[in-house]
Amino acid sequence: MKSKPHTNALIDELSAYLLQHAHNPVNWFPWAQQHLGQAKEEGKLLLISIGYASCHWCHVMERECFEDEEVASVMNANFLNIKVDREERPDVDQVYMNALQLISGQGGWPLNMIALPDGRPIWGGTYFPKERWLQVLSQISTLAKDKPEELIQYADNLEKGLASFELNEASKESLSLDEISGSLEALLSKIDSRNGGLIGAPKFMMPTLLKFFYQGGLLCSNTLARNHFHFSLKKMALGGIFDAVHGGFSRYAVDDQWHIPHFEKMGYDNGQLISLYAQAYKEKPEALYKETVDKTILFFKEHLCSPEGGFYAALDADSLNQNKKLVEGAYYVWTQKEIEKLFPKEYPLVSAFYSIDEDGYWEEGNYVLRRMQSDEEFSKLHRLELSELKLKVLGWNEVLLKERDKRSSPRLDDKIICSWNALLTSGLLEAYTSFKNSSHLNLALKNLDFIERNFVSITGKLKRISKGGVNKIDGFLEDYAAIIKLFIDAYETVFNERYLLEAEKITEVCIVLFKDKNGPLFYFSPTSDLVLRTKETSDNVIPSSNAVMAENLVRLSSHLLKPDYRKLAKEMVMACKSELINYPRNYSYWLLVGLRISKPSFEIVAVGPDAKEEIKELQMLNTINCSWAAAEQSRLPLFQNRGSTEKTMFYLCRNNQCELPLEDIEAVKQKLEEYFNS
Repeated sequence: MKSKPHTNALIDELSAYLLQHAHNPVNWFPWAQQHLGQAKEEGKLLLISIGYASCHWCHVMERECFEDEEVASVMNANFLNIKVDREERPDVDQVYMNALQLISGQGGWPLNMIALPDGRPIWGGTYFPKERWLQVLSQISTLAKDKPEELIQYADNLEKGLASFELNEASKESLSLDEISGSLEALLSKIDSRNGGLIGAPKFMMPTLLKFFYQGGLLCSNTLARNHFHFSLKKMALGGIFDAVHGGFSRYAVDDQWHIPHFEKMGYDNGQLISLYAQAYKEKPEALYKETVDKTILFFKEHLCSPEGGFYAALDADSLNQNKKLVEGAYYVWTQKEIEKLFPKEYPLVSAFYSIDEDGYWEEGNYVLRRMQSDEEFSKLHRLELSELKLKVLGWNEVLLKERDKRSSPRLDDKIICSWNALLTSGLLEAYTSFKNSSHLNLALKNLDFIERNFVSITGKLKRISKGGVNKIDGFLEDYAAIIKLFIDAYETVFNERYLLEAEKITEVCIVLFKDKNGPLFYFSPTSDLVLRTKETSDNVIPSSNAVMAENLVRLSSHLLKPDYRKLAKEMVMACKSELINYPRNYSYWLLVGLRISKPSFEIVAVGPDAKEEIKELQMLNTINCSWAAAEQSRLPLFQNRGSTEKTMFYLCRNNQCELPLEDIEAVKQKLEEYFNS
């Protein structure tokens, strides 16, 4: 094998993204405190470049700039160059993304930031072609030599700006149901009634926002919100953003119709969407919802599941085309000739089903498969029996998949991320609750076992990254919040009380490591080698770690009868109240937590020999804001003075105030349905 002409310090890293740059002529270093000290000794500015393995424009800039000898010469001479995988170090990404938004009013990846040797940012941008990048480097290098005092002034100003990202003063009043309902109405004024989701492009799926439409619609009696939730799920599942051949959602669509995806497939998106479609099925048992969940889980089993039971992070947007060039979407798109050749007899029907026409056209003769109708609608339109169509579609997908497998597969980001695995496994547990498919549960329990062996220490502290048996980087609040949620979800699915006690233990560790001693919110990192120790409060594609932590505290308060947990969660919501009301799009998960606190919560407790099985029937109902507990007998607080050895008894409690026990499960169903349909 021909040796590489260049090798830099990234060669010893585990991250696929960092390893992609290990043979650049740029003399890259990984993020570490020692390299900041090295920059100071050498009198160089820091050039911090942040991205991730499945990022298309990161690859483009690497090809155009970081693999170029001329560019590398300039970077090596004038800067100490640091490469960061944002998924390994979200804390680093968070600080410099905030700085970039202050500098330019926008964000994105690759994120390129120039900073003083102490790490304070002075300039930032995203993607640059070669000539523009060289201009930027030259201008900043000249400024550093001729007017260093100006750079220090820039750094001072940006440092003050970064501090302003902290929230305003906490509200002294609780968030009311009317205020939540008002925020829901404000969001509904921005919906895309033709395509689903919110108006505009690019179009991100935003699971937290859709979940708020669903639960807020139910608890605030808003029919439009509930209808738009279901409408959006259908449009997404039928669009090109969902892989019609083998399942799984891409990260976002570049258009406003969910048609042309940015083809990378991320673990965090798909885990949350599995949960959403499984929840939606309980209210409307649509075949499309089940099919979407099943195909997405199959995609994960076959493409992102490690032999040990962990889930890999992502599949790249780019893959090699027929000319052996990395091209976005090459693995997924089809030409008309390819479809005609594969289906010579059924081409008219196949092309109509997958939109090999102006509805499915992308660029350069390529089509992204999308569906304009559901199976039911398509079968009526083409006068086919629904069962006949479904058999045909199975056959078509099998042919397409076999042909696609001959192509070069997208590159795999094979690191296993703690919080993302928790999101996925929570999704699998939700899918099992809705569909009672034991394979979904088995996959979830296998991943739970992997998580406990690789991420959770005996003391309750967490690691963030696992790869090849190496577990590195201490967990961030995102990891703790997601893992605590997962253990609560696991308890409420299989009712092994060990999971609930583990959630309690990790919560106590989290409070010690992350809680701000001067306020109710939690820091994102336990300690920080950065210019600022941040608190993550804004929801994005992944809900904010503080919001999930607040939800965990509410749920654990119900299970463990710990009112202090609920009190802390309420204070956390009050700390964000003005943002929730003024910027509901960025605080939709917080609004869900506000609903949990504002509306009465139910604790459904089943006690007796068949409790764990019989309670599953109740969980099939379209209920939210419920805590579920079941055991033949247990020492957990909800079971105090409750027991039944001969028959299963059901206790329906509201805010921990319980009614007399019921033997008849139908009577419990009736009471729950009355509440949620009132």
